[in-house]
Amino acid sequence: MDINFEWLEDHIFHRHLDADEQDVLAQAILISEFRKGDMLIEEGEHSDGLYLLYSGRAGVLHDSHGEKVRVSEVGAGTQLGDMAIFDDEPSSATITALGECVAYKLPRQVLGNLMADHPDMARDIMMNTIRQLAGIIRNMNRSNAYTQQYIYGRRV
Repeated sequence: MDINFEWLEDHIFHRHLDADEQDVLAQAILISEFRKGDMLIEEGEHSDGLYLLYSGRAGVLHDSHGEKVRVSEVGAGTQLGDMAIFDDEPSSATITALGECVAYKLPRQVLGNLMADHPDMARDIMMNTIRQLAGIIRNMNRSNAYTQQYIYGRRV
């Protein structure tokens, strides 16, 4: 399977990648295929890279008092493992394939090299992380407002 640079431009970088940038990514990206139930990331472990979910769907599970609880489901275009990469903390959730999935993996060392040698590409990846986190926070705000209204039965 070849790397789909047009997909990377549309979903991750949000701009055209020149030939040099494509060469850098071609040397850096590892393509991983997963089957239903395969684990991409394990909660509590240190992330070894950033995953860009190219195809398929994955479940986001969090351990709550010894029980795995699905907190989200994500699809193609989602970055996975970015929090653990950027804050150097263990992963806060387990990510498992819900069916056949393909992910592009940027190993931790590659991200460090991108920051040093290709700051525009590193910035684009971080901006994609910020866009993704902004969407998550917006959804959490809506859910929290709904929960507060349901529990307390009041509107402001």
